[in-house]
Amino acid sequence: MIKQFTRTILVVAMAVGIGAAVADEHGHMHPHFAPDVDAFHSLLAPIWHARPGKARTRDACAKAGEMAKSAGEIRSADASALVASIGRLQTACKGKPAGIDAAFHDVHEAFHQLIDAPPPASAR
Repeated sequence: MIKQFTRTILVVAMAVGIGAAVADEHGHMHPHFAPDVDAFHSLLAPIWHARPGKARTRDACAKAGEMAKSAGEIRSADASALVASIGRLQTACKGKPAGIDAAFHDVHEAFHQLIDAPPPASAR
């Protein structure tokens, strides 16, 4: 009886852990995003959460245009700082390889500022 109870507890704990891992696939939790913000997040997250290095830098530059387009389509929040940070990333990708990681970090920070800001009064 105790063995079965222990096994049941183990199975339940594993199910909860697996569910949390699936919900938290990027290693962090975010609230529910508006669809336009979620579209941008789906571009940013896989690159940001990759191991830093040449491959991530290359991928950030390769996706910078797509990120700029997606950020420019955000209407549910003020994405002007995010759009500007992506512009700086694109500039770094064109000629300042040493500055790409810092510029990409700024894109990530601008995204967090966007999602942490209160929604516009018209959205409340």
